Amino acid sequence: MQDPQLTEIAGLKKRLAGIFAAAAVCILAGGLAYHHHYQTVIRKDAADLLSSIKSFKTDQILFWRADRINDTESLLDTPVLSVFLNRLAGNPDDKALRAQMRSRLQTYLKHNRYRSALLALPDGTVVTAAGENPKALPEEAKALIRKTLASGKTELGDFYVGPSGRPRIDLVSKAATGNNGKKLFLLLEIAPDDYLYPLLQAWPTNSRTGETVLARKEGRDVLFLGDLRHAENAGMKLRLPLSGSNLPIVRALNGEAGVVLGSDYRGIKVLASISLIPGTNWGIVVKTDWEEIMAETGRLSALILLFTLFLVTAAGGWAYLLFRVQAGKYSRAIDTAAAELRESEQIFESFMRHSPVYVFFKDKEIRSLRLSKNYETMLGRPLRELLGKSMDDLFPSELARSMIADDKRILEEGKQVAVEEAFNGRNYRTIKFPVELEGGKRYLAGYTIDITEQKQSADKLKSVAREWETTFNAIDDVVWTLDAEHRIVRANAATGRLFPHDAAMVVGRRCWEIVHGTTGPVPECPVQRARQSMRREIMEYRLRGRIFEVVADPIPGPAGEYAGAVHILRDITERKKTEETLLASEARYQHLFDKMEEGFATHEIICDEEGRPADYKFLSVNPAFERLTGLKGADIAGKRVLEVMPQTEKVWIEKYGRVALTGEPMHFESYAAALGKWYEVSAFRPREGQFAVSFFDITEQKKAQLELEKAGNELRETQKVLLKNLRLYSILAQINQAAAQTKDIKKLYTRLCEVAVSAGGFRMAWVGYPDRDTGRVLPICSAGDAAGYLDHIKISVKEGPSSKGPTGTAARTGRIAVSQDIASDPDMAPWKDKALEKGYLSSAALPLHDGPTLVSVLSLYSSEKDFFNADEIKLLTEIKDDVSLAIEAISAEEKHSAAQNTLERTTAHLTHMMEATPVILFTLRLLNGRLLPQWVSGNSESITGHDPAELLSPAWFETAVHPEDKDWVISEMKQIFAKGTLSHDFRLAKKDGSGYVWVHSQLRAGPEGSGEITGTWTDITPLKESEMRFKKLFEKNPLACRPPAQAGRDEIFMLDPETSRFSFASLGALKNLGYTRTEIEQKKPWEIVKDLTEDSYKALLTPLVKKQKQLLIIEAEHVRKDGTCYPVQTRLQLLEVSTGPVVMILSTEIREEQA
Repeated sequence: MQDPQLTEIAGLKKRLAGIFAAAAVCILAGGLAYHHHYQTVIRKDAADLLSSIKSFKTDQILFWRADRINDTESLLDTPVLSVFLNRLAGNPDDKALRAQMRSRLQTYLKHNRYRSALLALPDGTVVTAAGENPKALPEEAKALIRKTLASGKTELGDFYVGPSGRPRIDLVSKAATGNNGKKLFLLLEIAPDDYLYPLLQAWPTNSRTGETVLARKEGRDVLFLGDLRHAENAGMKLRLPLSGSNLPIVRALNGEAGVVLGSDYRGIKVLASISLIPGTNWGIVVKTDWEEIMAETGRLSALILLFTLFLVTAAGGWAYLLFRVQAGKYSRAIDTAAAELRESEQIFESFMRHSPVYVFFKDKEIRSLRLSKNYETMLGRPLRELLGKSMDDLFPSELARSMIADDKRILEEGKQVAVEEAFNGRNYRTIKFPVELEGGKRYLAGYTIDITEQKQSADKLKSVAREWETTFNAIDDVVWTLDAEHRIVRANAATGRLFPHDAAMVVGRRCWEIVHGTTGPVPECPVQRARQSMRREIMEYRLRGRIFEVVADPIPGPAGEYAGAVHILRDITERKKTEETLLASEARYQHLFDKMEEGFATHEIICDEEGRPADYKFLSVNPAFERLTGLKGADIAGKRVLEVMPQTEKVWIEKYGRVALTGEPMHFESYAAALGKWYEVSAFRPREGQFAVSFFDITEQKKAQLELEKAGNELRETQKVLLKNLRLYSILAQINQAAAQTKDIKKLYTRLCEVAVSAGGFRMAWVGYPDRDTGRVLPICSAGDAAGYLDHIKISVKEGPSSKGPTGTAARTGRIAVSQDIASDPDMAPWKDKALEKGYLSSAALPLHDGPTLVSVLSLYSSEKDFFNADEIKLLTEIKDDVSLAIEAISAEEKHSAAQNTLERTTAHLTHMMEATPVILFTLRLLNGRLLPQWVSGNSESITGHDPAELLSPAWFETAVHPEDKDWVISEMKQIFAKGTLSHDFRLAKKDGSGYVWVHSQLRAGPEGSGEITGTWTDITPLKESEMRFKKLFEKNPLACRPPAQAGRDEIFMLDPETSRFSFASLGALKNLGYTRTEIEQKKPWEIVKDLTEDSYKALLTPLVKKQKQLLIIEAEHVRKDGTCYPVQTRLQLLEVSTGPVVMILSTEIREEQA
């Protein structure tokens, strides 16, 4: 009979074995499931992070490219710089302009990250350069210039290795176009290793293998463009074959985009986000080693394995121990089970000491029973202080008590709970679950994982997602993304504005249900067509009284299959109305086309194999085109322009090509050499590849404009001279005004300093006087920035170191003294430091005199070196002379007062003399277009025989003026307000009818608004009669008008005042000077008069030409042909002859007469 106890033990063994097997399977399955889930989450998080970094790096590169182009265009979009660039384009050989532009480029390089900058011609010839520049441009740079010339846009080139052996990128923009049509280009050399390479290698998170790779296809290879983290000096050197390679960068260059798992250039397994950089041929790969991504999962795998083994071992030990308790007969087995249990305990203890995860066991009171060793680091206390205590015991607070209550609820409910917590600035995820032992005793167990880095990455990804969502909802068009079954996966906020459903309500529904309200797609559905064609499909659809453009773009799957679509509804109602309006106006346009006065034509552009405009074809022309060009539409329709007009300049084709290819309208003026005419042209693109032009013949207008520009240039040159002298005139005018108004010498000095600073632009001015007692120049007054400078300045009048500066020198010598550079002038050593501190860089001193006596010194300081050039010295000389005269006038005030009394006594005599002199004074006023007399002096009767009352008659003048003079005199007088002053000679009838009186008339107009004119008539009848007699006598015998004793010594010349050439020379002149008549006619007056210059000659002749004086008498020395000189007395008089005014010159040699 079988022992019942043994049977029961056998059954117990089976039950315990079954329970143990089931528990082991559950534990292992749970561990493996959690491990797989965790790996999936880690990979997804890593993929999302890499995609975000790739988008971020792509945006950085695109922004960098756009910023370089904008930076270059901002540099060239400067009005002042454009003027000099246009000049240099027109004259590239101008050394001064080249040097000026080189200096400007050098300054630009100091503040911008470019290796070099240069200006070049279209053929690559370097005009000027700054920075590191080779003797000749590389072919890549020349090709980029040609590309810029063709496109008309700023072009950013590709990576290549320059002559220096270093990688470079060139940036080219058209800098200017000269008047002659020549173009100038700005080329900037970018050093990628200066900014772009570091930008690529910068990694936004902590990673030891994270890397950004940039490459392009070159032949059959992949060329890595930048430096690599794991390969030194790889930029523009490392190449790998394209064929047979599954590298992420190869897949990116072949057009793939997304996240892929593969091997990189080292053969290491990596997870990478790949794509092409938009607008370039560059591929980008953002990758991290798979080993680094899975490193944390490896640690977790070990932890789960250990924990699983512990649970399995614990379950087995528990089952075995229970069995040994029940089977008391088998104590040895119980001892063995106890030993295994101790071993399990040791394993558990080892696990608890070395676990990277925070593991805990708590009793039903939530007191810590067992804690892993790493809790000491987390909580900052040893385990002995933590065990047996609750969180409230360790950290008393409401939060601790709340956590205890939550843990008790987990024990009561018997559920596993995962919570996230923040502690000491770190984030943790804790898994808590109850553990129930036999007898119903429960414990709380769990483990905690530090997820701080994972949390930060997740937050960043959420931020990127929010930004994308905001952009998506900001689109005004209705945008949906559809899955392969046409269900709406995502919809933007515009959905709710068009449909009675918001974005959330349409998700999951098919697009035709929302748009058409049908149960299936409509026949013309663009989504269906896109699914079949795998390309963009478009249709127009009327919805709610509006017209919409429905666009469907297919989304390809991993294998190129249809995976969904982007569905866009765009409201084009207004555009359709515009199109209908345009269609309705076509008839009116055709009528206008035929009747318009301006030429109009449509053309089609013809490009060469490289896509550059090479010719264009005539499509249609209007009658005005035929009239303006002389070309018949029937003869040229369908023909190429180079076929019709072979002389057509390339610039016309380039401009029209830019319009036809880019759509950019253009308005310009240009000369058509083939037609010999100027045209004003407007060009636009009616459709892609075509262009239309309207134009006017502006040949005559252009000729007039060119003449106007020429006159404008001459005017600008004149303005430069006027502006140069404006400062001189302003200073002198204000100083003269002060001298006229000021009667106090100190006030004059003060005003002098103020004018020098305000009008003269000097930094500081002061006046000092030489003090006899101290032997120094002591300050009187100052203006400008003088604070602290004059307080301690010591300038000696006596010879010594403190008298070497301009002020001391002027005081000692009585002459103007200058220091052009205070910093380097040894004579300024005693005052240099203080002067430079105040910003004084150059100085000048003017001695001021009262008659022959030096009374003061004016010292001027400029903030520019070498300020006191020849013009400034001339200005200072005039200031010195004017101020000295003013000083002399002020000091002579008392004398002037006495003279004033004398003047008053002679006033009566002067009045009597004015009435006795042969000059009539009068005033006129313009009334109703006529000049009417207002006042006439009392001596008119002695000259014309008419009393003043007769001269005041409105009609007197027109009856008194000689009939031969009447028309031109009255005509000139009507122009008085336009000219300002008027001077001429004419005849007035005498009252007694005995003849005419010659008068010299001088008129001066007041303000035109006042209509007032003042004038004088001077009786020149004797002079005119003498002139006539002289002419008659001179025509018979030029020397008969001189006494016989002088006739042999007389030199008579006739001079044209405009050309300054002699039209006649007497025999005496030729004999004395030693010239022939032909030789003397080639001479100018300053060539035969000693110490006479062209300027002094013109100044001498001005009073005669302006008729301010009737006769000039001077003494000078004539220079013979052999170079010897002799003194002469010369009389000059302006004569009016039939050919115009001439100057008669009568020179007599001065000899000592013998008694």
